[in-house]
Formats: sequence, C-alpha cells, structure tokens
Amino acid sequence: MQLEPIGPNIWLANGTEIKFMGMLLGTRSTIVRLNDGGVWMHSPVSYNSELATEIENLGPIRYLVAPNIYHHFFLKEWQDRYPDAELIGPRDLPTKRPDLAFSALLDDLQYDPWSGEIDRVVFTGSRAFDEHVFFHRASRTAILTDLIANVRLDDQSTLGRLVAHIEGVAHPNGRTPFLYRLGMRDKAAGARAVAAILGWGATQAVISHGEWFREDATQELRKRFAWLPL
Repeated sequence: MQLEPIGPNIWLANGTEIKFMGMLLGTRSTIVRLNDGGVWMHSPVSYNSELATEIENLGPIRYLVAPNIYHHFFLKEWQDRYPDAELIGPRDLPTKRPDLAFSALLDDLQYDPWSGEIDRVVFTGSRAFDEHVFFHRASRTAILTDLIANVRLDDQSTLGRLVAHIEGVAHPNGRTPFLYRLGMRDKAAGARAVAAILGWGATQAVISHGEWFREDATQELRKRFAWLPL
C-alpha cells in the first residue's frame, strides 16, 4: 500500500526524492475523497501504476491541484492518464508550463467546487512565489507545500546538512526557508494569511518536504511562522 490514511477521507502518498540546493528532499501528495465520491489530489507526486490504482479505488480523480509555481514536475504524467480531471494551478503556472491544459486558476476565488469541504488561504507578500494553503475540514488538516520544510539530516550529504541548517529547515526545528523569508516584501500580508491559517484550528498539518505535524498543528505552525509579526 502506498496510500497512508491520516483521517476521514484523507490520505498521503510519498513520492520520489528530488535534489534542491544540495539537499535531498522527499515529495508528498495529499489525496482527499470528496463527499460526491470524487478525488482531489494536491501536489501530485511521480506517477506509478500501483499508486494510481489505489487512488482509483477511492473514486474518480476529479482535480489535480498545483499549489504554487514550483509544484508542477509530475502534473503531465497524471494529466496524460486522467485527461478528464481538472488541472488547477496558480496564475503564473500556465505560462511556465504551456504544455499543460489548465481548467481553472486558483487565483479565481469564484472557482470553488470543493466549497464546504476544503478551505483555502493565499499566502502572499514574497518576491519568490505565492502559495495556496488548504484546510480539509473533516480531518482538521492544514495542507501546505513549501512555506515550511522540516528535513531530516540522516540521509543528507555534508553539503545538504549545511544548507538545511543555513536555510533553517533542519528537523525538528524546520520552518520557512531563509531565502523565502529574505524575499518577503510585505510581511504584514504574510501575517494576515497565517492568522487565517491559525484560525482554522488544525490538529495536523501536512508539508511537502520533511516531517509533517501529526499533532498540535496549530501550535507548531505558530512556532514555525514566528518570523512574521503575528
């Protein structure tokens, strides 16, 4: 089994590792079965037939969601195999990936087919990228991508360990990467987004890279975002 259940109608799937700034990073997708039986797939990991079969057993894949402009590497693999699924991403991603057929943009806040089940907040204020953060109500799970990393150092090279410490993403105290924090042009905007995220009262929080927060998530998120004027 590649799917890990973490609450009612929500699962995680861990994918292949990628190299980034000298670090070896795991990848992670969050899969939600909606009330109508359709499947919502956040930040798809690399495709493999076993994982696809497990997801198909949950229900038809309706939505493939890219939460920021960097989580696009495996989208085509899934879109080619599930052309009827709606591909949804941030406003700048269609320009970056003209080979993909997007059905809608996350920045269109009127587009909300999973309303009532999955909430979202847009974290803005950085020169690097915006990130759409989600909250699955039934499981009280916040779903983040790159705003926080919490990377174990065991399998990292000497360079990887050094970069993780410099960036401030080493487990167990991983937080928002230093370069992203450095690029914040509007900390007040970021703080408003985090206030909304904390207002969800999440009990667990998934991140894409590193150890995620299986309990006390609201407190953990508050601590990891303490660099903002909360």
